[in-house]
Amino acid sequence: MREGRFAWSGWIAAAAIAGVMVGSGFQNNSTKLGVVDLYGVIDKSEIGKKTKTNFDDMKKARESILEFIDQYRILTLEQANRFRELTLKKDRTKPEDAELDRLKADIIATSKKSQELATKANLTPEERTMIDEYSRRSSIINDLSNRWLREFADEMKQWSDERKDENYQRARAAVNEVAAKDGYTMIFEGTVALYGANDISDPTLAAMNAKP
Repeated sequence: MREGRFAWSGWIAAAAIAGVMVGSGFQNNSTKLGVVDLYGVIDKSEIGKKTKTNFDDMKKARESILEFIDQYRILTLEQANRFRELTLKKDRTKPEDAELDRLKADIIATSKKSQELATKANLTPEERTMIDEYSRRSSIINDLSNRWLREFADEMKQWSDERKDENYQRARAAVNEVAAKDGYTMIFEGTVALYGANDISDPTLAAMNAKP
């Protein structure tokens, strides 16, 4: 197994807030300041937890594909593509589950046969041809594995970037809602140390979770 195929890459770390987020504006010449741990809010929110779970499930499925074809390199391109399709399919039917199990079993059986031939003496011409075929498949699958690794990495980066932006916008909307409701002038991101400011992380989290 190759380590670190799909790094988490800090999808949960929303973009920098550039210092301040404006709340309800100046009122009666008074200033009410707040701070919010926006990253923590996103991380703890229901949508944030769901996003991470979905990411982990996607990562696990894609790594399982690469690990399997790396281990059993004698499968055909047709088998490899069908294995990928079935493994990544959401809500597989029972017949499709059974097909996937049969496909794995067939590939494993072929791999065992190739290993037996590799140690056999006095090979027949047909067996030598089969060994050459397994070697050809192995080379093809090696190239395929590298290509799929790049495809999966690009796919997951795009997916996580999109979710990052969506969750950031949700968190910003929740901050603005709390700021307007409670009469804050400015809200600073929690990494900014601000004496006397009120921490609105909890009400922001509640506001974010309240949205569908």
